[in-house]
Amino acid sequence: MADIDLIPRSYREGLRVRRSLTVYGAALALLLVAGGASSALLRWRLALETPRLEQSRATSIQLGAMRSQLASAQARKDLLAENVAALATLRGGGEVTALAASLDGALNERVWFDQLRFARTQEQLQAAPTPLPPGTVQARAPQTGALQAWRLGSQIEIAGQALDNGAMSAFLAALAADGRLSDVRFLNSSTAPLEDGGTVSFKVAATLVKTGATP
Repeated sequence: MADIDLIPRSYREGLRVRRSLTVYGAALALLLVAGGASSALLRWRLALETPRLEQSRATSIQLGAMRSQLASAQARKDLLAENVAALATLRGGGEVTALAASLDGALNERVWFDQLRFARTQEQLQAAPTPLPPGTVQARAPQTGALQAWRLGSQIEIAGQALDNGAMSAFLAALAADGRLSDVRFLNSSTAPLEDGGTVSFKVAATLVKTGATP
């Protein structure tokens, strides 16, 4: 006896479609739940990281400003150090010591001084020569940073007495042989009468040698 299917085919198709829709709906709901969780996690991470990013950005800006200030301060320090060295040269630091050594080497018990005159000259130059010759010093203007140069000179003039012409000549020869002096010039002399001791009064001038230039 043949089996007869009494369930309509349309009913079976509808049942299959409903089962498929149920599966698809569950999958879609699962995707929506997963997407919502991911979105919530992303918003939480953004809320957590945004202040950190802003703080890092502010710190970076602050560090950049500090680096700029440090570079500016270092440039000012270098300028001041350079100008301090130039100022020491302009003031003649060490020249008095050099002069004292020269005179100490030339003097003896037969010669003495009545007067010693030491003069320094400073001539500002319109343009600094390159390379700087001895006796030239340069520095930068604090406001503009422009280079300024001066030609320096140091002259001495001695009025003294010697027991005789030989003692005076020996003293002048010692000055002329000293490498720290140049342009040693005999200016004049006079001899006192014998009843007054017969000493020789003299005047001599010289220039201190500049041993270097200040950059």
